[in-house]
Amino acid sequence: MFKHLTAVTLFSVTLLSLSSPISAGLILESYASGTVTSSTIGGYAMTDFAITNGVGGGTTNVLSPISGSLNFLDQNNNSLSMSRRLANDVSWWNNGEANDYDIYTTSNYLITILLPENTRAFSFSVGANLSSSGNNAWLTATESGGLGIDDEYWFNVNRNNTPGFGLYADNSNGRCSAITSVTIDPEYWGLGNFSINQDPCATTTSIPEPSSVALLALGLLGFSLFRRKNNA
Repeated sequence: MFKHLTAVTLFSVTLLSLSSPISAGLILESYASGTVTSSTIGGYAMTDFAITNGVGGGTTNVLSPISGSLNFLDQNNNSLSMSRRLANDVSWWNNGEANDYDIYTTSNYLITILLPENTRAFSFSVGANLSSSGNNAWLTATESGGLGIDDEYWFNVNRNNTPGFGLYADNSNGRCSAITSVTIDPEYWGLGNFSINQDPCATTTSIPEPSSVALLALGLLGFSLFRRKNNA
């Protein structure tokens, strides 16, 4: 009787593991000021936003080099116009890139970047025309099919410090989550050095978890062994 209950328990646990959702998540990496955008983030190959529109003019969105566009929103989720500047023309921006690509500046204290479809990884830098003391900022991020980054990640930004960040979806468990938005809160600041990955359903190079088929086979095998021993 005990062996039979053990077999049933093993089989039930296996079915439970199959039915329970496996949470995906976003991984955040931070880079020192002036760091060149990495060509890969979390195993994802990145493509630069090699845009040089130059100084002047405003824009509410930036075309992705792959497909779709980034869209800027203010604290009220209304479309926000960002001023286009060349990185090397802004004295407080520590570019880190070999090329003088566009950055996007604003005096707004909060901005949300809506990312295009299938964004598996996204990297960027944040700069600010502020003194070197007490200029803390934070960022959060959301994703499809996962938990995102709910807790505010705090960092320091000023005219001598232009930190970089890389976000990627941890799809090592077989999920296909995508980053949907990034929200940042400094003031008198800018964004730039954008890079992106939009693979149709990319996964990282992490070791995958056992598949559903393998778990089911394990449960059936255990059930069969216990039943055979009980009937012997």
